[in-house]
Amino acid sequence: MTEYAHGFRMDDEACDGCLACMRSCPTHAIRVKHDKASVQAELCIDCGSCLKACTRGAIIATTRTLEEFAHFAFKVAVPSPVLFGQFPLEVRPETVARGLLAAGFDAVWDYGIDLGLGARAIAEYAARWQGARPLVNMTCPVIVRLIQVSYPRMAEQLLQMEPPREIAGREIKRRYAQELGLPPEQIAAIYVSPCQARTISIAQPAEGGTSSLDGTVGIPQVYNAVLAEARLVNESGGQSLEPTVARSRPMLRWATPRALPAVLRDYRYISVTGLPNVTRVFDDVERGKLKDIDFIECYACWAGCGNGNLTVDNVYVCQAKLQTLMAGLPASDPVTDAEVERRYPDVEFLLERPFAPRVRTNAGDLRERVRRVKEAETVLHSLPGYDCGLCGAPTCATLARDVAAGEAAATDCVLLSRQRLQELRRTHPHTP
Repeated sequence: MTEYAHGFRMDDEACDGCLACMRSCPTHAIRVKHDKASVQAELCIDCGSCLKACTRGAIIATTRTLEEFAHFAFKVAVPSPVLFGQFPLEVRPETVARGLLAAGFDAVWDYGIDLGLGARAIAEYAARWQGARPLVNMTCPVIVRLIQVSYPRMAEQLLQMEPPREIAGREIKRRYAQELGLPPEQIAAIYVSPCQARTISIAQPAEGGTSSLDGTVGIPQVYNAVLAEARLVNESGGQSLEPTVARSRPMLRWATPRALPAVLRDYRYISVTGLPNVTRVFDDVERGKLKDIDFIECYACWAGCGNGNLTVDNVYVCQAKLQTLMAGLPASDPVTDAEVERRYPDVEFLLERPFAPRVRTNAGDLRERVRRVKEAETVLHSLPGYDCGLCGAPTCATLARDVAAGEAAATDCVLLSRQRLQELRRTHPHTP
């Protein structure tokens, strides 16, 4: 039985069963019983919608600190491109890199090369693909899990490739092990993440493999150290020039909702952000309405990764800063291009195990699954269809499935049970 790791935990002390988290969950993973919310782990995609919806402080993101990696001999930061848009414009990318060193990292990785490798591999994958379209990018882990849970027939349309951060993790361990004479397990490749979902995708990759990265720290964990480094640079009257990162526009473009137009210019391509918009588009894909689209680049957060739950700055301000930074950078960088050309033939991009639909652990054999479907249909016909959520399940159809699985009773519906309605009135006086 698979045990799914997640980046959020429920605080029962703070939870009063207000239903806000349950109603916000796009995969119907949350139930509210006895005035406490709980998560069905196999349905949770770590999107963070519940975290944003909860006003009681009952949902908490579980983050790591850099001190937790102290047992490694050498720690290398892999900065998300979003990081460079989180600071005032006078804080240049090279100063951000110096701030990461001040925060406790031993080196800062030039992630633009791995992003360049990933972009080239995506273009080649799209050119060779002969299956169903549109293809869907795999860089947002929430999108991967959304398809696995809610759109299983689309699983093969995900790019069956390692994201660029994994490519970086492999190369970091290889290169620094060679340069420093250290065993790879003593070298930590740590992603500086804009969102909790990437933390979980590294702790437990969706394809069931093992990550080449050793973990993540959130942007808030390094933010103050970078600002302190920026102040030192200003006080010295100079600009720190090493190490060099963000050499050209393509690297920073990965922090925007449209990272791939340059490599997909020969394809019919759309970009979609925000889970409600993504699910609307995926519904159309399943209905066969988007057969004329070759590729969908989509992100769970509205406006892309700059709106992740581990960012600091306002998403609009972040995007404006990134656009200004990109305007001051060259369209390409010969050093990056040469390194991409050199490394590309030797990099393995494809997953060892393809993305597959997520199967509920308690679903039973085929006969049991058929029985549950039939019983759920029968139960659903007896329910009012109001989808009010007062039963503790987000919709009547969800309650019917829970009843068929033995996890709820039809009398949980307030319209079928006076006792349930009285309980709600006692614990929630505002209930009509």
